Amino acid sequence: MLIDARSVPTNSKFDCDLCVVGAGPAGIAIADRLRASGLAVILLESGGFDFDLSTQNLYRGEIDGDNYFGLETCRWRMFGGGTNRWGGWCRPLEGSDFARRDWVAHSGWPISAQTLRPYEVDAARLLELPNARFDLAAWAHRLPEPYALDDTHFENTIFQHSPETNFGEIYRARLIAAPSVTTMLYANVTQIRLDNDSQRVGALCIATLTGRTFTVHPKAVVLATGGIENARLLLASRADRSTGLGNEHDWVGRCFMEHLHLPMGHLLTSPGVGDNDFCGKLILEDVRLRGVITATAAAQQEYRLLATSIAIEDASYFMGTPFVGWPPLVMLGPVRAYRMLRKAGLKRSAERLKQLAHRLHSTPTRLANWLMSRAARSRASRSRRGGRIYSLYFRAEQAPDRANRVVLSERLDALGVPQSRLEWRLRPFDVASMTSWLEVLKRDFENRGLGDVIEPPENWQDGFRGGPHHMGTTRMSTDSRHGVVNADCQVHSVENLYIAGSSVFATGGYANPTFTIVTLALRLADTLHKRLKS
Repeated sequence: MLIDARSVPTNSKFDCDLCVVGAGPAGIAIADRLRASGLAVILLESGGFDFDLSTQNLYRGEIDGDNYFGLETCRWRMFGGGTNRWGGWCRPLEGSDFARRDWVAHSGWPISAQTLRPYEVDAARLLELPNARFDLAAWAHRLPEPYALDDTHFENTIFQHSPETNFGEIYRARLIAAPSVTTMLYANVTQIRLDNDSQRVGALCIATLTGRTFTVHPKAVVLATGGIENARLLLASRADRSTGLGNEHDWVGRCFMEHLHLPMGHLLTSPGVGDNDFCGKLILEDVRLRGVITATAAAQQEYRLLATSIAIEDASYFMGTPFVGWPPLVMLGPVRAYRMLRKAGLKRSAERLKQLAHRLHSTPTRLANWLMSRAARSRASRSRRGGRIYSLYFRAEQAPDRANRVVLSERLDALGVPQSRLEWRLRPFDVASMTSWLEVLKRDFENRGLGDVIEPPENWQDGFRGGPHHMGTTRMSTDSRHGVVNADCQVHSVENLYIAGSSVFATGGYANPTFTIVTLALRLADTLHKRLKS
């Protein structure tokens, strides 16, 4: 069933077994998993099936700290959420990412990588991957020769690429057709209210931009609105608890993390070292793969550094994410055109539009990287060594830090809810970890005769770009003294309130979060099915 919340009479009441707030990859994965369960599910989405400027502007907020994307420019407030525009990079977190590391404050999850293994096959299916194999051995017979990294601190690693699966388009029809699932569009949760005993959610207060207000009364609630909005909604729900929900120990909004995307110099390969085919985009008949170099878990422990991946790109590689970072008014037309082309099956034309947007938006970055590549080529020519020159692009973990956080602004959005304020900065450990890995890579490649690493110029940190991957603001922990949700993604102090998405990540690793988001969501769906049925 599909309902436009703008048509719902004010003061209406809806009862259900489960209300899922947010129709991004996590929310849709949960609703889709439960569509034949017999449970009455309401899926709330703030936006519609298309990009809407007024709805998108509800994401507006403030930034205090290092330069970052405008908060309304790096997320998608519409059905399908972040899958309306993403790069398709898929890989689960590593086993070491879940472990406690004594050199990384606040590290350690209350679950292990093995906890999520049973859900990887179904996650791969939702993301339209051919299988859930991410080990190099599974693909070795089909791959170009990787770099010879034996006796180094690095290893060759494979990502699978989803065909940029748009959950909002692929799974819309079967959700709407499911008799036990009600999808509501243009429905914004403005407040979470507790029952009189203050231990359970009793109602969700819903408002539309057209002035309608009503309530949903669920037996259980899942917040799946993203790494910033999950925290914002908990903090803004102060009617029953003055500091917000789940915030008894001041953890809601804390430990906001990004993946640090940075060009980090160049690689001049030694004579005889093969081309970079392994680290290029490998388009096979049934799968798209991408090889990168990653620091091993043993090396992370040896050097007491954070996880990182290193992509080896063309010499003048420039980074940018099309449409991300654009003001919503500017973004509206290109996004609609891109989505229409993809929906019509004109993927090649859509890709050309994306590349054009990429070039227009990232001209300053492209110029800076071109200058860096020229300097690297000049140095390479002076060295009189053969081989080819490549750009090194880091996608690195950021350490959880309580001072990096989401708080409430004094400004209100159009619905009267306090806007978000992101307080976020790169920390010395984050920067030192990347520079240290560059030094280790330089030594290892020289010792193995693979090539020479050419360091970036001063002020290289200015080239930072985020995923944008918003993680950690409702972190998972064993008890409420160290986080917001438990191992089952339930808010510690509210027994029927759950959180889905990367906001529950205790640490971020180097891998893009989407695959782990979906596996966690599927596990949560099974947990809710069991609890609500009993």
